[in-house]
Amino acid sequence: MDFPLRGCLNYLSRHFIDSESKNDWVQRMQNLSISCSLVCCILLGASAVVGSFGIIQRQISAVLITGVMYILAATFGLFCLSIMHFKRKTKKDCGVLDSHVTPEYSSARIFQTGWSLELGWGGVVTCLMAALLWLLLARIMRYNPISLS
Repeated sequence: MDFPLRGCLNYLSRHFIDSESKNDWVQRMQNLSISCSLVCCILLGASAVVGSFGIIQRQISAVLITGVMYILAATFGLFCLSIMHFKRKTKKDCGVLDSHVTPEYSSARIFQTGWSLELGWGGVVTCLMAALLWLLLARIMRYNPISLS
């Protein structure tokens, strides 16, 4: 596999930050990933409020909306993880320790993901399971007229 770029790029170095040569796509992908993460957090916070209102007041529509909001949170979490994956696959950069490595060895680098990626996928699966449970609760509430009072 031949890389068109010889050497490593460190996007956090002082020289690279001060210069205007920073790639816009790196900044855009980072901003998109942060935006998707923020949308996930907003959706999960709003679904906690709407879901508790739906359970306390026995509102079937609020419970249904909570299920849909969990599906949306899982979708945006999937977008965030996909953006992070493709950013990592296309970016070739190095840290402070790799600054003395010659360019012919930089093509042999292997990127390994850490625990945060596994936690992200776990969060997406958890959101999907919670969405199914909320939608099942809405169905039970619709066809089971047991009152709690």
